[in-house]
Amino acid sequence: MFLSLRGVTKRFGAVVAVDHVDLDLTEGEFVCFLGPSGCGKTTLLRLVAGLEMLDEGEILLEGRDLANLPARNRNFGVVFQSYSLFPNMSVARNIGYGLECRKWDRARLETRVAEMLDVVGLGDAAGKHPHELSGGMQQRVALARALAPEPAVLLLDEPLSALDAKVRESLRGEIRELQQRLGITTIMVTHDQDEAMEMADRIVVMNRGRIEQVGTAEELYWNPETRFVGEFIGRLNILDDPALRAGLEAAGADKVLAIRPEHVALTDTGALEGTVHKVAFLGNTMRLGVETQGHGQGQGIEIEVHGRRKRLKVGDTVRFDLPADRVRELAASPA
Repeated sequence: MFLSLRGVTKRFGAVVAVDHVDLDLTEGEFVCFLGPSGCGKTTLLRLVAGLEMLDEGEILLEGRDLANLPARNRNFGVVFQSYSLFPNMSVARNIGYGLECRKWDRARLETRVAEMLDVVGLGDAAGKHPHELSGGMQQRVALARALAPEPAVLLLDEPLSALDAKVRESLRGEIRELQQRLGITTIMVTHDQDEAMEMADRIVVMNRGRIEQVGTAEELYWNPETRFVGEFIGRLNILDDPALRAGLEAAGADKVLAIRPEHVALTDTGALEGTVHKVAFLGNTMRLGVETQGHGQGQGIEIEVHGRRKRLKVGDTVRFDLPADRVRELAASPA
């Protein structure tokens, strides 16, 4: 295995930030650490980078133990959320800074900087300074600087979170295409499920310092193992209302029954009935909040309807079914 984590643990006082994590990455793979704030994903990335020291476990790169190897000697490229560019240096010097520290000769350094400028599409910005660039361009410079020394692994710490939505969406595709073209093993930390689902070969969903589930976007969406994963990857209805559970198989004490909003079948002859209390029009999709009998405001079930031209409104009565083959039994992990 190219990169392996075995029992990786990190504590800050009484707080266990990363709790006995095991994970294997293949060479050239793009993996996202996904989870809410405080779940341990950034700490785990920093442990891989050598910016934090392990309390327990080991990190192996092609079988070599990195535990006592300082960050500067791991040959890992790191891109931070804040860009961390040198404001008094030109774009070209920012990109070449790591190469200067590694004592590359001038001709080789200049050739590599030119290559990196071309790779990130900033060939005409070599002489500019960071303040003259947009946020998206600055992040491209940070990416080029991380890639310049030909790292074995690229580590991205929420690199898009400081950018506006349109730029983030564009850079997602650019980073993924670049990673595939270079074939570099990459780990990215994000709390954005859309980023993870679009960019990663595999997603590592983390919760309270542990891995809840690892899989492709499709595996995690269609076959979540726990309530936490089901609710974090997409949207999920937990069927805790007796009226909604009628006719469905009973769940065990440590399980919950759940269904995705798009799998609730809105039909004129549905066995269940409710009142629309919320409508969100999302283009080709309409998201409804429906109160079932006996529920108070804001409770009930969420339904997504695709391709419907007539917009339903608050107060409308709707009928729906819960297809049994779409209902999932999940471990009732805390959300």
